[in-house]
Parts: sequence; structure tokens; C-alpha cells
Amino acid sequence: MRTSDEAERRGASRLATAWFCGALLLVPAVGHAAEDARYPIKPVRWIVPFPVGGSIDIVGRIVGQKLFETWGRQVVVDNRPGMGGRIGTQIGAASLADGYTQTLTLNTTLTSDNILSGKNELDTQRAFAPITVIAATSQLLLVNPSVPAKSVQEFIAFVKARPGKLNYGSSGPGGSLHLAMELFKFRTGIDIVHVPYKGGPPAAIDVMGGQLAAMFLNTPAALALVKSGKLRALGVSTAKRSPLLPDVPPVADSGVPGFDTSVWYGLLAPAGTSKVIVSKVHRDITAALGDAEVRKLLLNAGAEPLGNTPQEFAALVRDETASWAKVIKAANIRVD
Repeated sequence: MRTSDEAERRGASRLATAWFCGALLLVPAVGHAAEDARYPIKPVRWIVPFPVGGSIDIVGRIVGQKLFETWGRQVVVDNRPGMGGRIGTQIGAASLADGYTQTLTLNTTLTSDNILSGKNELDTQRAFAPITVIAATSQLLLVNPSVPAKSVQEFIAFVKARPGKLNYGSSGPGGSLHLAMELFKFRTGIDIVHVPYKGGPPAAIDVMGGQLAAMFLNTPAALALVKSGKLRALGVSTAKRSPLLPDVPPVADSGVPGFDTSVWYGLLAPAGTSKVIVSKVHRDITAALGDAEVRKLLLNAGAEPLGNTPQEFAALVRDETASWAKVIKAANIRVD
């Protein structure tokens, strides 16, 4: 028969064992929290799902260099182009949620792609934790100089007089350039035929050559072509004028009320990434965007610094997805 002392000793032993096991379970959590607080302790990889030298690549390298100065850790820009940004975006979503792999991508890969492609099974709103929209740029409605239209309204009248007989170019089905023109068609009722290319520059070459009548093109890429007189800019896609071309009026002020579309560059982490890390990256990027030299470099590259909150970023994705869904349905856009 056990004595009361033996029972007490056994009870104390079980209690100590239970406490020790519980403490062991807490060690990883405490360790992760401490590591999060010291973040980053090694280089951070930014997957950019587009080629080297594009506007989003330039933006990533400008901001990444400033973060290196802040963190003392390199931001490695890892270009993973393909399928209009879908390949790199999928790689980013499948990465470890440890804060050391993030994805810098365009709005279309987070909004319209979820609607367009049956092959793209990635639900970006579930797959990612939004950090911030770093910057945005406008697009320009461009025509070949031989087109007699000197304004947006004249261009609308010109196309309506030739339904289905004129072509426009884009960087490919479902891309931002394609969607901008489809939104323009949706709002104006014009009938102009889409000719997809493998990028904006090849399409711009054919607009200059007269094979295409018009296109939308990101302002940074279009700037030199407009200033040299190789293309004529009729309107800017955003609600306000571009500081790079202040004489070009917004499309919305030129006969298409409510027209407002832009290209923005958003930074995300895989879903499940520590909120401490997400908050720190957001805070440090916001500080970088407030730096005078960084702002100058971004503006000279045609990108307007932003830096919204993760919550505002998530709301922007939801709102744009809903808006583009209407345009995509009305235009019967598909990505094969």
C-alpha cells in the first residue's frame, strides 16, 4: 500500500514532467518570436515575375538598395518571367512563409488573372499576405502619327466611323495593356480589333510602323517615343495628369468620364508569414519611400511612390478584382 508521502512525490513528479513538456512546446514559439524581432538576419529574396530591365524590375532594385542600407542585408531581385507574370507569382506563393522570400508583382497577376485563366488555380487573395503597394504608374493612349485624331474624342469618332477595321496592340491577352483598351472600348462602345504581342515594346514598334492604329502603353516605356514624335499621346489613363507629360490630359477629362486605370507594383509574402515581419517590412519600405533620393529615382523612372498599409492593399485587390470582372465579362476576354 502506497504511503501518502509516496503519493505526493509521484504527483509532484508528474506535475514537473507536465510542466517541462509544456515548456518544451513553448521554446519554438519563443525562438521564432525572438528571430522575428531581429528580422532580417540573412538576405531577402524578391521574386519579380517579369524580365530584367522592365519598370517593375527597376522599382524593385531602387527600393531594395535602400532597404539594404537600412537592414544591412541584401535584397536579391530574382526575375522569374513567364506567362504574363503567372509563373513567378506561383513560385512566390509556394515559398516558405519565413519572411525571406517575397513577391513583387503587378496588379493584373493579383486581380484579373484570378478571373481570366482557368489554368491558373492559384487564389492569390488566399495564397499571399499583402505587405504594401510600393509604387504605381499611368498608361498612355497612343496612336500612329498618321492617324488624324488629335484628341481622345476625335479618336473615338475616327474608330466609330470604321467599325472593326482598325487594330490595336497589347502585351498579350489579359495583361494590363489589353485590359486598359478593353475598358476604353467598354466605356465608349468603339469596335477595334485586338492583336496580342509578347510584350509592349513589340506592339509599340508596329504602331509606329502603321500596322496598328493604337495601343495603351505604360508611361515610362512610352515617354521617349512620344517626345521623339514617333507616337502621339492622346490621353493618360489615370484621373490626374502624369508629371512626365503634363500636357497630355486624362482620358476621363476627354470624353470618357470615370475612366481611371493604372499599373501598380505590390509586395507580398506567402500566406502565414509572421505579422511581426509583415509589419516591419511595411514600416521600413514606407520609410524608404519617404527618402528624397529614393522618391527622385522612382519618379524619374515614371513610378509614383505609394506605400499603403496591408489592409489598404488587400482592399485594393478586392475592389479592382470586382471592377475588372465586369470588363472581362463584357468583353468576353479569355486567356488560353
